Amino acid sequence: MGLRLNIENATPEELARGIAAAEAVFARAGITALQGAEGLFALEGWDIKGFPEDDKPTEDEDRAATIWLEADEAAAAACCAGWPAEKVPHHQVMELINVPRTKLQSEAIPDTWPERKQLYPAVVKRLEITTGPDRQIDFDIAFVLGWVPERPTLDRVEPLSEDGDRIPFFTSDLAQVEEMARKALKDWTIEIDRDPCDAHVFDATASDDGDELRMAAWRDFDGSLHMEKPPANPAIALTLAMMRGQSMHFE
Repeated sequence: MGLRLNIENATPEELARGIAAAEAVFARAGITALQGAEGLFALEGWDIKGFPEDDKPTEDEDRAATIWLEADEAAAAACCAGWPAEKVPHHQVMELINVPRTKLQSEAIPDTWPERKQLYPAVVKRLEITTGPDRQIDFDIAFVLGWVPERPTLDRVEPLSEDGDRIPFFTSDLAQVEEMARKALKDWTIEIDRDPCDAHVFDATASDDGDELRMAAWRDFDGSLHMEKPPANPAIALTLAMMRGQSMHFE
């Protein structure tokens, strides 16, 4: 088990300097890197689920996540000391390696993670090309996000979420999707276009290079297109933008 930095063009000496800085942060805080990573995973899992009030990370997990992020920032600063400002990464660069999968990549049922990770890009692709509401896509989104313990199918009784609610109508009910988006991303800007259908979700306070804080369904912020045709309806557009924003969790 150890730390690894993903910083392009960094020398082995610079990477070692960054890792040492991160390890110093963990040592001062009195936690291990594994505890920090588990705290961050708990926080990101809460994010994926839409910040439910009854499933918040514990105080220890929240603190551990904060320490991990501090260590990540310290690692990047130490590794890239003396670099031109535009070359210094402003996204997470640190990862824990050689860790049993069940430690970090499980939520309700550990052995669903590989299937959910594999299914994620296919669900995004289907959102891009579907011609209208599709309940199976709704089911698959809920499964990918860990809201149901197994992948539902149309030929079986529809399962309920952990809260006892029906699976959201991601591909047909714009009001429902928008309510979830605004609850999960308070103070973010959500723009929905209807002709053609498109959606943009972004943190207006972030810098222009904060790509992880800007999600688009069809036409990206630089004018390029994610796919040839726009989404089939506004609900699909907003769902697609939100799902693109989850990509970092499934890499």
